[in-house]
Amino acid sequence: MSGKEDKSKEAGRTSSARLFFKDLSGLGCLKRDRVLEAARKAAPAGSELYLVGGVLRNIALGAPLAPDYDFSFNGDTCALASAVAGILNGSSFALDEEAGVWRVVSKGPPLLTVDFTPTLGGDILVDLGQRDFTINAIALPVNHLHDYQVVIDPFGGIKDAHARVLRKVSDLVFDNDPLRMMRAVRLSTQYRLEIEKETWESLVSKASLLSSTSPERARDELVRLFSCSRASTGVSLLCDSGLMEVLVPEMKGWADVSGYGLLSHSMSVLREADKLLENISEETFPGLSDKLTEYFMRPSPVTNAALFRLAALFHDFGKAYTLTREAGKLRFIGHDTEGAKRIPEVLERLRFSRRNSAELAAIVKNHHRVFMLASLKEKTYRAKAHFFRAAGAEAGVMLLCLALVDARATRGGEDPELFQAALELLRFYYGEYLPKKPEPLMTGRQVMDTFHVPEGPEVGSILRKMNEGIESGEIRDKKDAAAFIRRWLKEKQGDTG
Repeated sequence: MSGKEDKSKEAGRTSSARLFFKDLSGLGCLKRDRVLEAARKAAPAGSELYLVGGVLRNIALGAPLAPDYDFSFNGDTCALASAVAGILNGSSFALDEEAGVWRVVSKGPPLLTVDFTPTLGGDILVDLGQRDFTINAIALPVNHLHDYQVVIDPFGGIKDAHARVLRKVSDLVFDNDPLRMMRAVRLSTQYRLEIEKETWESLVSKASLLSSTSPERARDELVRLFSCSRASTGVSLLCDSGLMEVLVPEMKGWADVSGYGLLSHSMSVLREADKLLENISEETFPGLSDKLTEYFMRPSPVTNAALFRLAALFHDFGKAYTLTREAGKLRFIGHDTEGAKRIPEVLERLRFSRRNSAELAAIVKNHHRVFMLASLKEKTYRAKAHFFRAAGAEAGVMLLCLALVDARATRGGEDPELFQAALELLRFYYGEYLPKKPEPLMTGRQVMDTFHVPEGPEVGSILRKMNEGIESGEIRDKKDAAAFIRRWLKEKQGDTG
């Protein structure tokens, strides 16, 4: 193709795109944006480079800008990424070298990620037509940055953003990438958007396609959802659409477990978890608000806030397997242990880390421990210290907060005695336990020497029984422990004699 033909084709594409030029107020915030300036400087003269995706979506929605940029480029994305990395003093690497997708990460603060993707079909209109939702199918020609006003919007994304509507770009959106169904739920939750009727109906009818998505991608989208301030709203949409049963088939039938509404209770606890996280203040947690905020919002691949919401949803996971009826009453004996046994399988299937799986299993297993300790009239130093040691120190903070939201959901309001007990334990943790972590009452070696038992399972049984005595207040020191265990061992011998 001759140079004249190249220019003619490029002019045709530009002319077609101009048919969809629309004004977008708020673009002025990009006038001094260092990422856009770096991309503009690095792009070859006359090349077609477009800012697309989240930055423009958030401007249209009036939402804060996230430090993630996406560019569509009809050229050498590798060379462009390398040049931009040099300007931003960052580094570039391939996300998908075969597809030509490159990422730049610049040093913070703030930490910025900038992605460069080849323009599909070599035409920005074709590219936007392959995107997921109209609010994400908006492009800013970087060569037009002098006016900071005009964008390309062929599908009415600006109008939908102003109407707070999430609408699919085409009928093939979910077929092309089923993960977009989860993204629809998350975007709806994060930005308080209504999923348009046909988009929702299409999502529901194609929910089963989600099973073809890689577990890693589904996990990442799930973590983003559970990091939203109104995660319970999104989880309700996952359940209503059928997506949750694809992700966690074990939840099928939770709406009615032999007459018990496990899903209803779990969702109520999750809603209360949302409220607790949203209302951490000096008024609600006097003297503790800064510490709790730091704990829940500490940067991590899965923040404690997201893990807390997962714990709220899954804390009674074992009830579906342990329900019995005695004298007309429902009982769930051992549901905490059963839930803890099954949770790792679920999380590991979704490719959560082993650490996250173990943390959540421990929370599920111990979620009744708070109620037992709170019921004691006198909570000794030893009993309080043991609670945090048995819970895994920091995890005790999450257990206390889970007990609060579980009680609120069950009883329809605050339990004043439980709340005061939780405050007492939180103050103990931050004021006494953390500064000087107490030693356990007895080590395994001391148990063997004191009670003349060999190394093996019996040592663990004695330590567990000792823990029960500490929590009940019957054991205060080593002398109490020795007498308590000797009585227990004698009773055991009598039972088996």
